[in-house]
Amino acid sequence: MQLLPWQQYANHPHKQAQIALRDHSQGVAFSWLELNQLISAKLDWLTSLGLQAGNGVAFSGKNSFDLLCCYLAGLQGNMRVLGINPAFSTEKIQQLCVANQIQCWIDCTTQQKTQDFMVRSSNHQMTQGLTLTLTSGSTGVPRAIVHTVQAHLANAQGVCQLMDFTADKSWLLSLPLYHVSGQGIVWRWLLQGAELHVPSSDFYHDVLQASHVSLVPTQALRLFEYIAAYPQSAVQTQAILLGGANIPVEITQKLTALGIQTYAGYGMTEMASTVFAKKCDDKVGVGQPLLGREFQMVNDEIWLKGAGLALGHWQQGTIQSLTNTQGWLQTKDKAHWDGEQLHILGRLDNQFISGGENIQPEEIEQIIQQHPLVEQVFVLPIDDAEFGQRPVAMVKFQQEFSQTAVQKVQDFLTNKIERFKQPVRYFPLNLESQGNIKISRVSLKQALAQLIRE
Repeated sequence: MQLLPWQQYANHPHKQAQIALRDHSQGVAFSWLELNQLISAKLDWLTSLGLQAGNGVAFSGKNSFDLLCCYLAGLQGNMRVLGINPAFSTEKIQQLCVANQIQCWIDCTTQQKTQDFMVRSSNHQMTQGLTLTLTSGSTGVPRAIVHTVQAHLANAQGVCQLMDFTADKSWLLSLPLYHVSGQGIVWRWLLQGAELHVPSSDFYHDVLQASHVSLVPTQALRLFEYIAAYPQSAVQTQAILLGGANIPVEITQKLTALGIQTYAGYGMTEMASTVFAKKCDDKVGVGQPLLGREFQMVNDEIWLKGAGLALGHWQQGTIQSLTNTQGWLQTKDKAHWDGEQLHILGRLDNQFISGGENIQPEEIEQIIQQHPLVEQVFVLPIDDAEFGQRPVAMVKFQQEFSQTAVQKVQDFLTNKIERFKQPVRYFPLNLESQGNIKISRVSLKQALAQLIRE
């Protein structure tokens, strides 16, 4: 059986003593040899709980060294490893575990087994560890997307090549491990045998200590605030990969001014993270497909295959393919290829009709986002007796939400977008209740309904 990357490095005479991981929260560092021993010890612990190859094990908790070891140990033990958002209710976690044939749920915040599940064994005969990553899609019902270790490593190769991430560099584990973007960081580190940094509570200090970092735009804005508060901070960061939302050019320009090379990416859970990316310039777009990815445009929809494509999604003990009869993943993302790079226009299933006109919310969001007062915005439909549906905006301003700020945005839009696309009402956007990686439009619609009732 082929050794996993950390096992290979631990057995390599020149590699085993090199630093593999720095845990800033504990102020400690581990060599590849030490890391391999700790992962093996964690696997022994999982086995002592009654878990064996082919079983499903779920972990919940914020990023930590212990959570990472559980994730890797489960794979080493040829288990199906499911990461779960710790913000989920116990009831929701239990439902997800039963639906995905998970035998055991471990809360890594308390570092203890929380619950065993009596589930029927799966029909899938496993010969290797698999990751299960939840994706909500547009329905809000999470599906578990199944990836092999090889698919994660294939995805990592293209990102490492583009961003010059090599064995002498470090990447901060800056995004949640239950999200595909967090796992993408782990597999780039493992592919290259580089250093992984696990952040402490002083997150933005740690951002500036790693050579490579992945951030969503909200985190980038917080980084600027941190640097303004601590101007003496030494910036060791060489490259930042931005993803997860539309990326305002102002953010990339500010990062460039700090001497940081910035990259814009487009990815998805089904492809094990980043698919397209580019060095940021003044042009909107997400660049070209990375190494091993293929794409084609069909009726304005982007179809994908190649490096990182999932085996399928887990369904009642079997893995159901994600591809169509031609072998392509239909993304439901509306996009435009201009001959040089890809432009993501939005989700086809976010589109709605107002007075007979098609409205793509992301188009309106991109324009509103250009206003200097706006930090983040989402456009959603509300029912309307005359037009069927009309657009409204949920906005987080750089300052307190106010009608004065709303009026400034409305004035700004007057000559920038057709009248029927201009939001008819504005509501405050509470990001704290949404998390900061990938905000669910389903939960935003629920929050909007509550605001309308009030």
